Amino acid sequence: MLTLAPSVTFWDAGELIASIHNLGIPHPPGTPLFVLLGHVWAELLPVGEYAWRTNLMSATFSALAAGFFFLVAHETLRLATPDLAPGPRRLVTLGGAVAAGLMSAFTFTHWQNSNETEVYSVATFTIALICWLALRWRAARGTERGLRLLLLIVYLAGLSMGNHLLALLAGPAVVVFLAATMHGAPAASPEERRRERAMLAILAGLWALLIGTGLGSTPLIVLGGLCFVAAAAFAARAGILPFALLSLGIAAIGVTTYLFLYIRAGQSPIPNEADPSTWDALLAVIRRAQYPVRTPLDDPTVPHGPANPGRSLTIIWLQIQNYLQYFNWQWARGGVGKGTGFLNGQLVGALVAATLGMRGLLAHRRADRAGWWLLFTLFLVTGFGLVAYMNFKPGASIGYDLFTQSGQHEVRERDYFFVVSFLVWGVWAGIGLATVVASALQRATSGAWRTAAALLFLVALYPVASNLTAASRRHGADARLAADFAYDLLNSVPPYGVLFTYGDNDTFPLWWAQEVEGIRRDVTIVCLALANTSWYARQLRETPVRPFDEAEAPPIWRGLNAVRPEGPTLPMSDEAIAAAYPRQLSEAVTVNFGPYRRTYAAGTIFYTSDFVAARVIQANLGRRSVGWSVTTGRNFLSLDPYLVQKGLVLELQPTEPDSLAPGIDRQRLAGALLDVPTTERLVWETYRYGAMRSAPGGAVEVTSRSFASTLALPPTQLAYSYQLKGDQAQMTRNLELAFNLSPNPAIAAALAQVRIGPLAPGPDSP
Repeated sequence: MLTLAPSVTFWDAGELIASIHNLGIPHPPGTPLFVLLGHVWAELLPVGEYAWRTNLMSATFSALAAGFFFLVAHETLRLATPDLAPGPRRLVTLGGAVAAGLMSAFTFTHWQNSNETEVYSVATFTIALICWLALRWRAARGTERGLRLLLLIVYLAGLSMGNHLLALLAGPAVVVFLAATMHGAPAASPEERRRERAMLAILAGLWALLIGTGLGSTPLIVLGGLCFVAAAAFAARAGILPFALLSLGIAAIGVTTYLFLYIRAGQSPIPNEADPSTWDALLAVIRRAQYPVRTPLDDPTVPHGPANPGRSLTIIWLQIQNYLQYFNWQWARGGVGKGTGFLNGQLVGALVAATLGMRGLLAHRRADRAGWWLLFTLFLVTGFGLVAYMNFKPGASIGYDLFTQSGQHEVRERDYFFVVSFLVWGVWAGIGLATVVASALQRATSGAWRTAAALLFLVALYPVASNLTAASRRHGADARLAADFAYDLLNSVPPYGVLFTYGDNDTFPLWWAQEVEGIRRDVTIVCLALANTSWYARQLRETPVRPFDEAEAPPIWRGLNAVRPEGPTLPMSDEAIAAAYPRQLSEAVTVNFGPYRRTYAAGTIFYTSDFVAARVIQANLGRRSVGWSVTTGRNFLSLDPYLVQKGLVLELQPTEPDSLAPGIDRQRLAGALLDVPTTERLVWETYRYGAMRSAPGGAVEVTSRSFASTLALPPTQLAYSYQLKGDQAQMTRNLELAFNLSPNPAIAAALAQVRIGPLAPGPDSP
């Protein structure tokens, strides 16, 4: 937690930081508590870059989670070591608790989550706190303080819904823990036993109601409501109806953070995803109606519906493999002592953690059966329970022999969903290590041997050392890649340009750059993935073009006397937006785009985003620059012949481009002509590459590798252009930059050849 990401990271972080800064609405379910927490945190800590501050909040909550798991382990070891002498017992309980805190806190996934602006650190903190409060309830059982602790757990459960539903998964663990405590040590009187059973029923019914509410599922809300009503009736007979009503009221107060979405969305913040400014829209956000349906019974590689063949044993086995793969990552992802086969440092770390964790699990069960049920239930629910419920596609790195298409796999590794199960195993591993030390101390015959036994606790530092470079996000050359990519892509566009992007990773960092850092706010971003929704189209129409800040712009865009355009970027009425639903053209359709006419054959599928993009082009071509990021693929509405590449952007020309014009290269490596002078200025005068410009080796993380390769494309194309001109020095210069960004074999081979002698144009060109 001490090595924070210095800036924004890929995936959701850019969107969340922009939302925190502007009190905006991120993607469903909106995470209102996280947005509010982050905004207050950043205001109270006006130090350093804004993204660094919000990253620090994640690190702080992760550290607090480790602290509460330390307390849970300490309680367990106190019960597990009654036979040790006072001195060794203090050493084992304290050292073992520290080991548990370290081995859970520095698991790979938790450490990664801790160093970026994401919701998972707050969720794990909430779960750790609830576990500790459950143990404190046991110590205060039968007193008013015990009741207050249960009410605090209820409040945290309701409040946690405004951050992430992951924290609600502590509910079954708490219910099982209370039941085990009541069963193992029944209350003295029948009346007290009846009251305790009623409290247990209230918590179970309330948890079911909160789950239904958090998912926005009417059937589950009804079922949970019936469970709570039945529990309340039982509580009334037991004489604790006020506790039932108070629990419901306190949980409801926690849930009220969702009102922030309704209130704030009506003020049109940026971002304002799904626009929950009406009750129907708010319910759709809570229900995540924007996303495709997938049930636990579906084959996740096939869309939900009657044609879905159902979840197969092959899928289930791949999902289990994925979980085991993620478990294997946790203890030595960076691989201290990397090797192959059995000597692989990552595998050795996993085997050590698995062995110590199993030993700790058994020791925990012997020492504190109810406490063991608390962690064991939490481990099952957040581990294999989520494997069953979430029903993910095969992971991004396995199963391609059976599922060959990328769309049949998750777009990224989903290890972060299972992070709590890894934390619990880390706690058990620390407890297991403490039992090893305790056994060694009992056998020690001299002071030297006792010292050697105590030093076994240093094993707990293995995850810290092994995961440092892999999880900290600070040590690689790609540490600022997301921030630099956002800057580079925005500054590939002339003043007041329209930029089409594809999805999360080429859009969210740009939102951070514009909303938090004030970089090129004049650029209108049109995210094609979001353009498939009507709310996004309406916002695109209603959001005004912001002024161009020439003083802060790079030199390439200064002195152009740019005039701020008037009128909406997307001139579509609500009726036109509603009519832009996906369809297959029943007959050929001809569309005018300024000087261009394109005919789309019968059978062509037009999505909502295609209608939106077409109207944006029609309204802006000739008065504003219109271009696609090179990350968007090849869907240019058949306007490919009229594109000219300028750095990272394929710009649609207002008149048909002349391939013989000075500075225009006839190569079409990206499906477009290349503007060599503009690309040269962008690549060498404008773009930022962080340490990657001078540090060969490239990025190590998968997403970073992909975007580093994207940044390497323009200098690679420049190298090809200079090859055609016979300019060896410029070719070498550009190939060296491309290789530093993306050291793939093709660029390496071209660079090696050009350093030997002139590289003739031909099929082996880069």
